[in-house]
Amino acid sequence: MRNMQIEALFGGVLALVVLGVAIYAITNTSFGGPGEGGVSEPTVVAISGDPVVLTETSGQDLICQCYDTGFDLAGKAKVISPEYRTGFEQCRARGGVDGGDAWTAGWNARLSAKPYEASCRAYKRRH
Repeated sequence: MRNMQIEALFGGVLALVVLGVAIYAITNTSFGGPGEGGVSEPTVVAISGDPVVLTETSGQDLICQCYDTGFDLAGKAKVISPEYRTGFEQCRARGGVDGGDAWTAGWNARLSAKPYEASCRAYKRRH
């Protein structure tokens, strides 16, 4: 009889923990669709102490900037780093699917067997 009470106690505690995690996840999740709550200011991505800001510059479009920044970051960070995720999310938010694809293509180009052949221009020709 005592074992059943202990099991019920631990089961109740486990249920409360799961419920707490679920509530935390729901309260910290954004359900806005694309374009809602857009980027009001550029987000700074720190790469080895040097801040990188993804903003459109004269002579370089956002797709190439995402590609080039992803390419540069691949040599300094890991794919599980917060810098990778922040940069990808920023490119995806500002450039849509094409921005996210360019970020990933730049990252993969750096890690490929022939990174010296990789460029945004070559990427754009293929897509």
